[in-house]
Amino acid sequence: MGEISEGRIAEGEQRLEQLAAAGSAHALLQWARLHLYGLAPQPDAVRALGHLDTAAETGLGEARYMRALATATRSRQEVWWADLLSAAHAADLPLAWRSLGLLFGRLPGNDAQAFAQYALLRAARRGDGLAGALAHARTARRGTDTSPEMPAVDPGTFTRRPEGLGNRHWQLAEGMLSEDECLAIRLLAAGQLTPSQAIDPASGAGLRLPIRTSDDATLDPLIEDLALVLLRTRLCALADTPPENAEPLVVLRYRPGQEYRLHRDTLPPSLLADPEQGRGGQRVATVVAYLNAVTEGGETAFPRRGLRITPVPGAALAFRNLTGDGSIDEDSLHAGLPVLRGEKWIATFWLRQRPLRAF
Repeated sequence: MGEISEGRIAEGEQRLEQLAAAGSAHALLQWARLHLYGLAPQPDAVRALGHLDTAAETGLGEARYMRALATATRSRQEVWWADLLSAAHAADLPLAWRSLGLLFGRLPGNDAQAFAQYALLRAARRGDGLAGALAHARTARRGTDTSPEMPAVDPGTFTRRPEGLGNRHWQLAEGMLSEDECLAIRLLAAGQLTPSQAIDPASGAGLRLPIRTSDDATLDPLIEDLALVLLRTRLCALADTPPENAEPLVVLRYRPGQEYRLHRDTLPPSLLADPEQGRGGQRVATVVAYLNAVTEGGETAFPRRGLRITPVPGAALAFRNLTGDGSIDEDSLHAGLPVLRGEKWIATFWLRQRPLRAF
């Protein structure tokens, strides 16, 4: 089946090339998406960005939004911001409006918050159910104040590394996620949750074992909006690791009695030897973002360091799994303690030695 799928993708890629050569901006965009998301048999990110530039310069709103996604983690601040605004105001794309809503929802001040609500409602009217749910939750918290006027903002605010962080190996920082971002991640994952598995060291296979009793969902990079791409950038900066080295975001839910007993996040040799699973190398660091307040229990415990971290919504913890010489950091042994009352939601990025993504 894998060979059949790869053959069909190759055929589609060839057809897109033909259409692109004939001047189709949509074909250029889809070819670029195949390569930037690593779906093509031999991804070429450099050429994909060139195709994306050509498509975006035709004024195609979807291409400008995709270019914003692909360049926001790079040093092309003026490009991605202009592209995002164009995708929203000129093309009226719901993903662009949702991203603006989430980004401005991070900023202080009534003007920024009013525009955030306006942007989310604009996305909802264009059929974005997630934006609608976020806008409804904001109304319950803040009321219905909206404004179409976008406050002046330095877009570097959304990509800047956390101040004073990202240089040491163990970090805990509050305010890394807004309340809207925490809710958005939970909503994206809620319908995909399945029982969590632990990796069998011998075979590398995932198994349902008593050591890990949570439920989880992996968020495919294809569904990341621009706000989530920038969130990944911030969280990876907390661990002093490039965002391209991050595995897909895994969201976990722990209900009363559920836990993850003492473990390390490093991958076994059997899995690292697999050409696909091991291509990014070992997990050098982990970032855990806390998405809600737990009524009782659910702390993250590091017994060798004497640490016990209580979940605080919007906070993120970054720690190293490997030492400077590449050996396992013994202090990374940790546990998700049992939830006693309520639920615990966390989002986890495991960060590899080498890139796994084009952006």
